[in-house]
Amino acid sequence: MAALNAFLDQSSQALSAPPVQPVNINQHLIRPFLLQVGLIALLVLPLITARAAAALTPAPVTRSQVTLTTFAGTLIVYSTMLLVSMVLVAVLFLYGAPEWGSIASGYLGLLLIGAAFISTALFISSLATSAVAAGIATCAISLVLVAATWLARSGAPGARPVFRALSVGEGLDDFTKGVLDTGHIVSCLTIIALGLFLTLRARDPETTR
Repeated sequence: MAALNAFLDQSSQALSAPPVQPVNINQHLIRPFLLQVGLIALLVLPLITARAAAALTPAPVTRSQVTLTTFAGTLIVYSTMLLVSMVLVAVLFLYGAPEWGSIASGYLGLLLIGAAFISTALFISSLATSAVAAGIATCAISLVLVAATWLARSGAPGARPVFRALSVGEGLDDFTKGVLDTGHIVSCLTIIALGLFLTLRARDPETTR
């Protein structure tokens, strides 16, 4: 909610009166907003993925079907959250001409990073003994990622390279600029595939023989 309120306040100020100099809506409004949405999503996703531990229990279907269905369902919930924020961004097109390319790439980055986090959370849930334990573990990871993103920008200069290695903000920042770095895309897809594979290995005894 803090990110949404800040976005609305900045938008109303920018649109209330003609600026002395042209305002880059993408740079000054949309880009910071998408970065804040990404960080807030990392804090909210553990609450959603914590219930995945209960979903990964024995069922009259194959383990792969349970895993993929749980992943898809959680991703749909996350995508719905992103759609809500897209409504606010779409309002700006009524008052100006934002660059839709960087907006699309920004949301692509949010979707990929969120999907990577969800697949990792599923693996953690497959190892946890309860949904509470899974929620605590994934929440700890999300806090580390958010803290690393913040410290990568405002921490001690000598320590910033270390925090950048853990930060998701650097990659998301490139996406919000409209930069489709294949390295970021491949990294997210690799984490997604690895997370789902490890979840199957952990939950299906047939694959560990």
